[in-house]
Amino acid sequence: GENGVKFVYLPHDTSKKIQTVCLPSRLVKALGPAGDIIPTYVKSFFADGRSIDEKIFKDQAAKQNLLGGDMEKFAANAKEGKLATVSEGEPAATAKEEEKKTTTLSSSSLMNATAGGSTETFPLVRPSKTNKNEGVYIYLDEVGMLKHLPLNTRASQLAQQCGYHPAPNFYGDVFVGRVSSKPMLHNIDIESGDIMDTTKEWIVRAPHENVLWQQAINEATGRSGETQPNHAGTEGVAAEATGNDGCSYTWLQNEEEVELTVPLIDDGDETVNKRLIKVNFLHQKVVVKYNNECKVEVELYSKIDVDGCTWTLDKKNLVITCEKARDGEIWPRLELSG
Repeated sequence: GENGVKFVYLPHDTSKKIQTVCLPSRLVKALGPAGDIIPTYVKSFFADGRSIDEKIFKDQAAKQNLLGGDMEKFAANAKEGKLATVSEGEPAATAKEEEKKTTTLSSSSLMNATAGGSTETFPLVRPSKTNKNEGVYIYLDEVGMLKHLPLNTRASQLAQQCGYHPAPNFYGDVFVGRVSSKPMLHNIDIESGDIMDTTKEWIVRAPHENVLWQQAINEATGRSGETQPNHAGTEGVAAEATGNDGCSYTWLQNEEEVELTVPLIDDGDETVNKRLIKVNFLHQKVVVKYNNECKVEVELYSKIDVDGCTWTLDKKNLVITCEKARDGEIWPRLELSG
């Protein structure tokens, strides 16, 4: 096989095997060598929303051969969400030609070439002194839930084994990679056996490592009692957001609905006139106006059921309840753009 950094492909389809894949060493050099370069490399896999199967992996390997010579064609295809491939019958590049191509490859052109997808990084365990400064991360399609990709139960189980309760939801196919933070952040090998064997030391130690990390964050921020980061607006703790007029409002969520509390007028003797309230519910947007002034216009992270949306008045606050279109979704944030 080709030399490079090994990482793991974890399909949502449980009938497909978990595979060790390779980040070619020439791309490690071109994209790095410092930093976690897996998010940049895998985002092209997420560009078109298709499931990542063996054929696409072969296409990806083939398309890397285009990078030196046909960058414009490849970049154009990547931006359109297409995966460029080498046509049948085209000669494979020789080692010397590959070397020559690598020298003409710049980081900026590679960034253009892999444009068209977006990667979210989820820490299974972060680098620290107690784990040899090695962290393990899940890389997923940032808009996988919006694309209505299937749940990846094996990724959720892996997060649960690492101490996340309840386990987060992951959508679509994901990757798992490892980094070392010493002497500077860089990718190191992880193989399929490292995530499938629950007796591996990093998995056994992960829950404790995550508790220690959260305790350190609690001390630094003055919070207490949390053992792991919660999703925004959950556990009955309201999250803050900023409205169109610059005033803040709060929101809460559970698996069925999301609730916004919007102050309509400043504290004072003035009372709220119900007739001046206008709330517009769209499939993925909520607009609140009071006295013809736009208070909130928020494009939501996911769709809502317009027929299941209501509002009530609580003194000077407008309380809006929106039913989520898909039961069981916990949104990582309120707004579509983070």
